[in-house]
Amino acid sequence: MTTKQAIVVELGNDEILAPERIARALIANDQIKYYFALLQTACANADHPHVPPPDLRVERLASRLSEEWLDDVVAGTRRDSAGAYRVPHGPEILRRIGSSVDTMIACLPPPEAAPMRARLSTMTPVPLDHGAILGDQIAAMTSGDRKRSDSLHLLVMDAHRAINRLQVETAVETIDGARTHHLSSTGRCQVKAFMRGLNRTAPLKFDHPGLATTATEFQDQLLIQNDIGTTDAHVLVVRVSDLDASVTYTDVHRQRLEFFQGLFDETKVKWSGTEYRQSEMLESGDYMLSTGQFTAERPEEIEAFLEHLGSRIVFLIDWNKMRKRLQDFVGKKAAIDILKWAADNDLGHRALLEVGGEQALGEAVEYAAGATLRYGQRLDDLISEEAAIRFLKEAMRLAATGLLQKRSRRNIKDEIKASLVGFLETEKLGIFDLAADHSAIGYDLAFNLVETLTRMSSGADAAWISKFAARAASWEARADQILNEARDDIRRFNRPRSLRVFLEFCDDAVDELEEAAAILDVARLTSPTPATLDQIRDLAELALLSSQEIVKCIASAASVSRSDVRDDLDEFMVALERLIAVEHKADEALRAFRRRLVEENPDAKQLFVLWDLTVALETATDANAHAGQQLRTYLMEEVIA
Repeated sequence: MTTKQAIVVELGNDEILAPERIARALIANDQIKYYFALLQTACANADHPHVPPPDLRVERLASRLSEEWLDDVVAGTRRDSAGAYRVPHGPEILRRIGSSVDTMIACLPPPEAAPMRARLSTMTPVPLDHGAILGDQIAAMTSGDRKRSDSLHLLVMDAHRAINRLQVETAVETIDGARTHHLSSTGRCQVKAFMRGLNRTAPLKFDHPGLATTATEFQDQLLIQNDIGTTDAHVLVVRVSDLDASVTYTDVHRQRLEFFQGLFDETKVKWSGTEYRQSEMLESGDYMLSTGQFTAERPEEIEAFLEHLGSRIVFLIDWNKMRKRLQDFVGKKAAIDILKWAADNDLGHRALLEVGGEQALGEAVEYAAGATLRYGQRLDDLISEEAAIRFLKEAMRLAATGLLQKRSRRNIKDEIKASLVGFLETEKLGIFDLAADHSAIGYDLAFNLVETLTRMSSGADAAWISKFAARAASWEARADQILNEARDDIRRFNRPRSLRVFLEFCDDAVDELEEAAAILDVARLTSPTPATLDQIRDLAELALLSSQEIVKCIASAASVSRSDVRDDLDEFMVALERLIAVEHKADEALRAFRRRLVEENPDAKQLFVLWDLTVALETATDANAHAGQQLRTYLMEEVIA
């Protein structure tokens, strides 16, 4: 039923062109293809048995063959010593092939039917006396190579082409754009549902040819075929019978076939395994076929499925072209995920191709990145993969909505450029998001240290203190992970050294606070006095103040980098001054505690542990002060200057 073939002959014999005969011939064509595949698979399995043997049940049902004994043919075929294949019901299968070919030819007018019948008379396969079939017979019968000799396969393809032309020419009604043949009221409703979905998304193909649809009905089965795009081997056939629908999809690209199947993840479609086929009549030579089965509980479910199916087809046009273009900017999986998102959101990818595709995206990257762009650098290396994916999705949205609104391609491309500038600026400030997450861990550690010391003064249980030490270790591990992410970010954007040093000082502070938490779990064993714990808590509160001020410094620095507002710089300077003042107070507190240890003269164990604890707290404030100074260097030399 495909409309891909050019109409070269005008035929008008109403009796022969009856839609019922065309539908019967098309069903016969499907059944012949099934029988060919059955014989080829049976022979291949006899030569190299598989456990379990290949199952063609889905293909049998799709071609409207109800005999279940056909499912046992592959497993039951054996090769004898003479090289012939003993195929269960082999003579019957050959008889059916000949009968189906005759049905196809009967559909054609005499000028075309006569030479085809003559060809059929010379190649009707005949089994051996004992019912076996020679391998050469099967190979000759299914051959698609015109250079070798004529074959049943070639005859079937020629007859199918002629029937296709007849079907297009004899369409008696157009339903919402579909050319149809005498449909029942149910068939009309189902075709309308399919076309409702197709017409809803068809504008997203823009000027690209494709999506021509034809439909016919025979023996209570509706057949819908869509030509998708321009590739000969890219076809969709839908068969609907009562509450069952089967979808036969052919493609030359496996990834696109899998993508198409993925568009139905939320439905109850069950896909058969992918079958590889060859045809000399196709430009590609090889193609793949997959069949999906859908069973509804109510008639409205069938219509809803057909509407969804029709709405998805446009997203297959130029799919592989767009996938390759996207892989210039992100990885393979990300490219397919973006295309899936575009389809799920009814945006598609054709619009982006219309406004320039990879050229438009490349111009946006050059415009937004400027001097920071290195030769051969991919977008997901320039910015993060997550940001690159978000930008490409936004580019598809801008292209689709812009073209549907009849806006100029130039304006759409400018919007795409502006969008990437925004993503790039956000990514450039992403280092401050990482710094903020890191500093939040430092604050949580310091806050919990103060709380733990307070609990210890009032006799907190040992289990609670040990749990805090364990939590502190996990927080410190997360801080290390953030530091590594920040280092990657600094390398990607070629950021100044001052930012890396700033973050490393922040991480030193977190390390010291985590060390203090671990020491506290040991310090409780030395039974320090409440007065001693209170003095250590004073030092911990200074570490908490230091952590608060570094959080404020980061927030202010991010604002200065974003807007260069004087007030934000003033806030940063105030926070930095307080940070340095806290560090000085911590120095004094450490000296005071040292004097106390000497005056109280505790035992050696307690002296050792408490000294390490207080040094860790003071060192944390010192590291935060150094971090603040490095952040000031970055702002003054890289932002303000």
